[in-house]
Amino acid sequence: MKKSGVTKKRKAWKTILRFVVSFGLMGIILYLFREQLPLVFQYLKEVQPLYFGMAVVLFFVGLLPVSFRLRYVIQVHGTKLSVAAAYYVNLIALFFNNVLPSSVGGEMMKAYYLYKDSKGSVSVFSAVVVDRLFGLITMLLISISTIFFFDSAQGSHKIMGSIVMLAASTITLGIFIFNKKIVDTLCQLHIPLLPAIFIEKIREIYRAMYEYREHKGIFGRCVALTLLGQTTYIFANYLLARSLAIEIPLVFFFFFVPILLLMGAAPSVNGIGVREATFLFYLTEFTTSEKALSLSLLTTFFMILVGMISGLIYAFKGGLAAEEKKVSLE
Repeated sequence: MKKSGVTKKRKAWKTILRFVVSFGLMGIILYLFREQLPLVFQYLKEVQPLYFGMAVVLFFVGLLPVSFRLRYVIQVHGTKLSVAAAYYVNLIALFFNNVLPSSVGGEMMKAYYLYKDSKGSVSVFSAVVVDRLFGLITMLLISISTIFFFDSAQGSHKIMGSIVMLAASTITLGIFIFNKKIVDTLCQLHIPLLPAIFIEKIREIYRAMYEYREHKGIFGRCVALTLLGQTTYIFANYLLARSLAIEIPLVFFFFFVPILLLMGAAPSVNGIGVREATFLFYLTEFTTSEKALSLSLLTTFFMILVGMISGLIYAFKGGLAAEEKKVSLE
């Protein structure tokens, strides 16, 4: 009973922290740009609908390879999932990402629906972890690889510093995920400052990924599908910039969008405040701060819009439709 109370208290404090970070950062940014806000809103009024509409369509097209990836990931655990059902589950996750104060909330709902419609197969929770991990690792690799194609990056301390940190993080993550000896050693250590839940998460991720070593074909397909899905999302962000007539090299978005998605995991309410700060930090290397802020606000509206569209679909269907309930245990 006491443990349950402590857990609830921690969750409450985490929620408070998210609101403080998001609206604190947003308040600071709006205060600092109070004199430029009329110009920012003027830019937003001049959004070109064609580019914006193309970005919305491309975003939902990009969910298709991501849905195929989820289907393959689930397949490893002996569960069959139709592409239509996988796509719908991803729409549900999108919707709940907008109504819950964390991007992880959508993943929780995705796991819940997969668990419910797989007749209680616990393995779907590992599958959701792996699905998210595929996205994370691929995003990191895409961002790091831009150093070979993005000449302007070599003259930017911000971008070069970020790439170095991303490379170090990717190597560390790879060691934790794929090296059994290190995982076993780490899990046996009793480090006072290292939370037990963190150790358990490492163990959970390793166990989830271990099963995929015997399915190299599926592993390769998942990586390819993730690359395709992330690329469409990157192009969608580029189109958003074009809708505001902001001239930024396309290759920059291959570096920036993965960073943006990673920052979404920071304690915040759906990335509000953190997203705007990230835009201002990086985009001012290529455009004015007013345009950078206007693009960040447009991106926030864009994410809310796709979440609303997903929510409307969810409201009309209310769950996996009978004809789409093709999740079954082998």
